[in-house]
Amino acid sequence: MVKSQIAKCSEPLPIRWSRQLPPGCSPTTITVKLDPSNRWSVSLRFNDNRDLRLKPLKKRVGVDVGISSLIATSDGTKINNPKYFNKLYQDLRKDTLI
Repeated sequence: MVKSQIAKCSEPLPIRWSRQLPPGCSPTTITVKLDPSNRWSVSLRFNDNRDLRLKPLKKRVGVDVGISSLIATSDGTKINNPKYFNKLYQDLRKDTLI
């Protein structure tokens, strides 16, 4: 259990976390509000001093954004367009024939 000091409170507020905080994270701002429906809400802001940079990879992939397939990569992977693409494509073909 962690105790945090909140303005206008005479004693620190005990906080029971629902999950474990990552090492290096600490709360910096705690906002407590009472809404018109008489419900309390708490908003927390954290300092995260962890190094979250990704490790560089030696593999490179080219990406092409296209019409018939949304994405085609240089290693042969294709990601299809969403379902509405076919309808729009047919409408476009119809409109250009007129």
